[in-house]
Amino acid sequence: MADLLLEHQGQWEPAHWTRTDGVWTNDGGHSYRNPANPFALPEARLREISAALNG
Repeated sequence: MADLLLEHQGQWEPAHWTRTDGVWTNDGGHSYRNPANPFALPEARLREISAALNG
């Protein structure tokens, strides 16, 4: 069942993470944490998420 659900999704590509000024972002094409994406989260939200997940 999992194979059927994921078949042809096209979104599973490697993402490279970087940390700049305490904020973790990545270059994933479908990531809300990629500032280059038009649907990316605002910087303030990215800071909140980074702080919450990374202490």
